[in-house]
Amino acid sequence: MQSLSRPKFSMKKFFLMRRRMDGLFFLLAAFMLMLPTDTSTVVFGTFLGIGIYLLVFKPKKSLSHVDKTYLVVTLGFSASSLLINLLNGSLPGDLRWSSYPLYYSLVIPIAIGAVLVRDPLRQFVIGTRAALVVLALWALFETITAPGRLGFGSNPANAAFAISFLAVVSRLNIRSAPWLLANRYLFFYLGFITVVASQTRAVLPVFLLAIALDGFQLMLRHRGPGSWLGNRRNIVISGVVLALCLSSIWIIYPSYAERIQSSIKEISLAFQPKPSDTVDAFGHLGMSIRFAQWRGALELIAENPVLGRGGTGISEAIITHTSQDTSPDLREYTFVHNFILDETIQRGLAGLALLIGYFGFCFGRIYRYGDSSMRENVLLILVLTFSFGLLHYLLVIDRHVILYAFYFLLLTTANHQAGRTGSSIAAAG
Repeated sequence: MQSLSRPKFSMKKFFLMRRRMDGLFFLLAAFMLMLPTDTSTVVFGTFLGIGIYLLVFKPKKSLSHVDKTYLVVTLGFSASSLLINLLNGSLPGDLRWSSYPLYYSLVIPIAIGAVLVRDPLRQFVIGTRAALVVLALWALFETITAPGRLGFGSNPANAAFAISFLAVVSRLNIRSAPWLLANRYLFFYLGFITVVASQTRAVLPVFLLAIALDGFQLMLRHRGPGSWLGNRRNIVISGVVLALCLSSIWIIYPSYAERIQSSIKEISLAFQPKPSDTVDAFGHLGMSIRFAQWRGALELIAENPVLGRGGTGISEAIITHTSQDTSPDLREYTFVHNFILDETIQRGLAGLALLIGYFGFCFGRIYRYGDSSMRENVLLILVLTFSFGLLHYLLVIDRHVILYAFYFLLLTTANHQAGRTGSSIAAAG
């Protein structure tokens, strides 16, 4: 009797399985990014390890699908930032803050490790959209059961920035999205509900701008007969979404109204002679303390204007440049709630120019080679960067830096691959 032979293992079958599974894992990592779990770290860390392995043993092939110009500029930015910290004498003692510019280079192997994922940007956007649904439901539940500022496992302001960032990313157009997670702005507005629950004011301008853009585009696109508004299915969907948004805001608004009132009070009291008396309804110090920090920061920058002083001990250094009325209140703050001043303190005007040049290059490259949704995305991310970054910690928070690093990497890689495909088609024609 002929024995049955077991099917042989083949690398082809293995890679076909990996092609299916890697895409799901990449989506899962994006989905879990804002949830209080280490899943994203583990999954992205695995792709990082694979990418490093491929770079070591197959460097030429590994780099074939990465935007070479972006790669060179990013490596140059990271190395130059580190060099500034060496020159100003803050290394090796200031290893934590000095290492943040390295994140932009360190995420590059993740894209290389995800070589079997057909479209990493697509998977990231789908995962982001699903996460925004879960976060909105979480926000509504917590607001009803335990009113207050929601931080979703972290600082409320930092969580609001990350959610707003991902909400803007969710607006990107992607190919062949699942019907429930298709190219709609629903997920962006679910992010708005979640941010309102966090009671963070500095992110609101990006949502106001997006609402204005969406309203204007809607009027232009659907003025004639047979318009989108005449489609019964779309009317029902729009009605459900509108009802959900209005009911959610109705539930959340009372607590947010206190934050708005405290903002008005903060601004009016900020110009009074005793800023330490400025406390909002939640017991947090507001604009007066920021003004004191910024004045102290400018004096501190004047001591080392070109190369800065590094990030260690900034709060103590700021206290020496402020009055006794405010200095006790400043000890709890690591930096000065302004990303331009934070960067200038650490790496001086040289570092600030380097940062602006690098961000300008990345946003400009995405805008130049991206589709219309990417160009709109760049505008919204820039508004979010300035509206939040001028009043809060921005590039001294790990998750914030990683979000920018992923954003630059995924969008430039997607544009590069689209350009290669277009060139191949043109050559074949």
